[in-house]
Amino acid sequence: MRQERHMGYEIKALSNLLRRKVLESAGSADGDDFTEMQVKVLGFLAHNQDQEICQKDIEEAFYIRRSTASRLLKRLEVQGFIVRQSVKRDARLKRVTTTPKADALCQQVMERIDNVEAALTRGLTREEIDQFLATVEKLKRNLM
Repeated sequence: MRQERHMGYEIKALSNLLRRKVLESAGSADGDDFTEMQVKVLGFLAHNQDQEICQKDIEEAFYIRRSTASRLLKRLEVQGFIVRQSVKRDARLKRVTTTPKADALCQQVMERIDNVEAALTRGLTREEIDQFLATVEKLKRNLM
């Protein structure tokens, strides 16, 4: 009996495998374990170091509630991955920045992503990759 394959299911399965591969190295040598959201927030902060990022910016970027963002940032601060500093223009605001410990973790995650990308595309030609990416763009447009 042949089972019908569905694109949505296959895309979700591939997404799960990618997420698992990238995050399996997200624990640090100190034994800190990270949630996917913590890694995303650290990546967001690392990629926006040239900007003044406050908690409100993180809430808006990830569509999370103030209480969720507060707990998330508090845990990252306790673990030594971020610091919150008062903003001169408004004492109520706190600028969120990464520490060298977080920067090192982000570098590890980026290296892991590069390794996973290399494994993912192994054996594919440039034409196959380009065709896949073009197909993905069509699928995304179909869902907009």
